[in-house]
Amino acid sequence: MTYDCDPGTSLDALYHHIYTPPTKIMVIGGSCSPVSEATAQVSHRWNLVQISPVSVSPALSNRFRFKRFFRLNSPDNDVNPARIEIFKQFGWTKIATLHQALELFSEPTYNLFSIMKNASMTVFRSEIITNGLSHQVQQLKDNEARIIVGSFFEDIAQKVFCEAYKIGFYGPKIVWILIGWYSVDWWRNVPSTLGCTPEQLLVAFDGYFSVGRVWFNPKNDLAISGYTPTDIQSMYYNITGKKHEPVYGLRQGLIGYDSVWTATLAINKTIGDLEERGGSQTIDDFTYWDDSIGQMLFDNMKKTDFYATKGRITFNEKGDPITIFQIERFQNGKKEVVGLYDPNLQTDIKIQWLTNTTPILWKGGRIPKDSVTVIPRTETLSPAIYISMSCLAGLGAIVTCGFLAFNIVFRKIKIVKRSSPNLNNLTLAGCLLLFCTVFLETAEDQSVVTVCKSKIVLLTVGFSLAFGALFAKTWRVYLIFTHGTKQRKVVKDFKLISTVFSLVAVNVVVIGIWFVVDPQSLVLVHLPSQVNHEEDIEIKRKIEKCESPNQIYFVTSLLALQGILLLFGTFLAIQTRKVNVEGLNDSRMIGLCIYNVVVLSFLGVTIEFALKHDVNLHYGMTTVITILATTITQCLIFVPKVRRHNRASNYF
Repeated sequence: MTYDCDPGTSLDALYHHIYTPPTKIMVIGGSCSPVSEATAQVSHRWNLVQISPVSVSPALSNRFRFKRFFRLNSPDNDVNPARIEIFKQFGWTKIATLHQALELFSEPTYNLFSIMKNASMTVFRSEIITNGLSHQVQQLKDNEARIIVGSFFEDIAQKVFCEAYKIGFYGPKIVWILIGWYSVDWWRNVPSTLGCTPEQLLVAFDGYFSVGRVWFNPKNDLAISGYTPTDIQSMYYNITGKKHEPVYGLRQGLIGYDSVWTATLAINKTIGDLEERGGSQTIDDFTYWDDSIGQMLFDNMKKTDFYATKGRITFNEKGDPITIFQIERFQNGKKEVVGLYDPNLQTDIKIQWLTNTTPILWKGGRIPKDSVTVIPRTETLSPAIYISMSCLAGLGAIVTCGFLAFNIVFRKIKIVKRSSPNLNNLTLAGCLLLFCTVFLETAEDQSVVTVCKSKIVLLTVGFSLAFGALFAKTWRVYLIFTHGTKQRKVVKDFKLISTVFSLVAVNVVVIGIWFVVDPQSLVLVHLPSQVNHEEDIEIKRKIEKCESPNQIYFVTSLLALQGILLLFGTFLAIQTRKVNVEGLNDSRMIGLCIYNVVVLSFLGVTIEFALKHDVNLHYGMTTVITILATTITQCLIFVPKVRRHNRASNYF
């Protein structure tokens, strides 16, 4: 009763048959869902029971709208539990969908969303085909969809996979799950206007799954007709004269055969019921306005239970068949059944695989992933590097304390007294602060910013004390011995110490303004991801840093102050390089310290900006420079004094 799948034409045909003798007692049809939806809404008004062989629209399950409608083909919504089971079997939880903008496809898709939500699965991406489809397919590719449920007619499928081929959206990592009622060679007969060959379509969709109805009983049980499904199929071939060649509509033909049997059994049971009831009423007394026999036909149809070509046929309260589904896989140009989904199984696993799924279904034995596995990783400092640098800094601090003790204990002896022990103490105090900065690197969440601020303060103050004191001593040498002065000046320690502390104060003021006006906070800096395309793993790296919006200006100001100090110190070192007076015995060593600090400071600033995103390398290099510069400085100043003191002690 399907006329080009046109509902209007089919309704006209229904009215024609109803009002043309003889009286009809049941309707078989239509084959298209739109036709069944139109006719089944009105056929019950003439007390007619209607059965459709192949209509699959989920809307037809609405018993309120379609009061006496049955079908032998399960609605597309019933396919979704089988799809969910496939997802579970292969560990897929992120699913994309692409469906045509028709109720036939949108209703099952939205039903799938609901079931996925209950199964803790995610709709990764959902695209709807309206007019063009190139944008939708491109969106799937751009969002790296891997597992896609496709719901569309065959002609649209050709266009979808042609577009997928053109943009390279295919391969072993892409798995499509399509509708199971496509014809066998749906991809071969492509129009010339498509722009793709069948071979190209094959490349694009090879490996797809489909979940469809079981058209032939896989157990080949004897049907009610007395023949096995294989026998019935052979008879169908013989009638068509194809002799086992592919026959268009074979599935629909055989399920139509089952529909006739279903209607016949319901009618036959009704005839028997009328006879058992007694009286003169027979099936021939059926009329469109008398509901009694129509109701009996409806009740007997609901009780239908027999074995047909497709297997056991029974109906649920919605008039839908309770049936199993077959899972097919298309590979290398061939489609085969690989599993059966039986909703009636009283087990957690409702799919019976007909093959060993891993080696057969997946090349190389690897199940495709539903998405790239994203592994977030916060880059942290290596404990080994931290402990190593801390040990070196600790040794340096011990040496500093030793020099400090020497400088205090022997401050009145000639070799120490004439080298300004008070300024030496400031230098050693600054060195201790610089060594302490090595330990200020690891902290827990809330204290990270505090540690960052403490490191900035200690580094700046330590540098100002350590090298400011050295430069102050060099300045005194410069004032006393250079040709630029007309008379020698004596500069007291108090004035030099005041100068050093003034320099420290200026730096502290800059830092204070920074922390008040532009406070630092803990921010995450995202680094380039590391992608393993073979394993589908993406490591998204990030580091935690203390930053403020305008910190570049304050950092630049601090660097400028230290830079001026270094330039001034360099000038003084050059001017006093030839001074060699026993009373000021470390003037030349101070010059070497300045050269050392200048070189290492420039290197340190370069590393600070060049390696700021490599936590371990940045920490390792900057701490090595700090330890090296600080250690060399204090050793150049104090080792000669210690050695001369030891020689003098041994002499006496």
